[in-house]
Amino acid sequence: MESRGVWNEEEVAVYPPIKYKEWTLFPWPHWKEDTDKYLKLLKNFKSREDDILLCTVQKGGSHWVHEIVCMLVDQTTTYNNRGSSLDDVHLDTMTDFDSLEKETKRRIIHTHLPFQCIPSQHMEKKGKTIFVNRNPKDRHVSQYVFFKKMFGTPPDYSWDQYFQEMVINDTFMSGWFNYTREMVSAVEKYSNVIHVLFEDLKLNQTAEIKRIADFLEVPYTNKLINEIADKCEFDKLKTNKLDGTAEYAKDNKSTLFRKGIIGDWKNWFTVAENEQFDEMYKREMKDVSMSFIYEDPSGK
Repeated sequence: MESRGVWNEEEVAVYPPIKYKEWTLFPWPHWKEDTDKYLKLLKNFKSREDDILLCTVQKGGSHWVHEIVCMLVDQTTTYNNRGSSLDDVHLDTMTDFDSLEKETKRRIIHTHLPFQCIPSQHMEKKGKTIFVNRNPKDRHVSQYVFFKKMFGTPPDYSWDQYFQEMVINDTFMSGWFNYTREMVSAVEKYSNVIHVLFEDLKLNQTAEIKRIADFLEVPYTNKLINEIADKCEFDKLKTNKLDGTAEYAKDNKSTLFRKGIIGDWKNWFTVAENEQFDEMYKREMKDVSMSFIYEDPSGK
């Protein structure tokens, strides 16, 4: 696996996005060089029957679910027991998929790309697929703050600019609406695909961890589930989770975990922006059977 430590600032820049057909994408060097070639490599990835694929929206709880799944699969509550971060198994940033052949444990791999892009063999072999999503308003706020800290993003990059470029012009990484529609359809169609929502995990963590364990068909006890829930509580995970995102940040500090709350969007969306987004959501999601929680019922 390639070390991002040898990349220069331009190579780790996350902004501005590059244009690909109807989408915009992260400007990773191998995507800029030949996006079609990369997507073909991804589709032809050599999957194993016991592979676990995390399909997640950006800033939707990817690293949180990754740590939970690692603990469940390896039957441990030791942080980072695999000795690598989610970035080390992130297919989107890899140019050498063969490196994963060296993994002797059950592989847990990751992508932000939409369902249409995932490895063909993974679905043919009915590999376990976990779709992770989050209410789009909080997710957008978290993604904006992420962009602000990253190489390539202008210092004066404003929320208003982000709102127009990424929220209203919903094409980044195929667009949140497109991504969600595809994944919800996959959950409904295939028994090897489930969804995990950030808000459900936040409000009902123990029950959600148990549901993930049942789906992965791994053994567990209530003691193990409770210990994983405790270890993966937000502030503890923020302190202990391995994180490669600092390599992309201007100040070389982690961008992985921020507040981890439900409802922070209210501090960012204006009344007009909220109304505009709600109209967009109503139009784009009218035939999609998924709902989101936008406020913490505890009032926190």
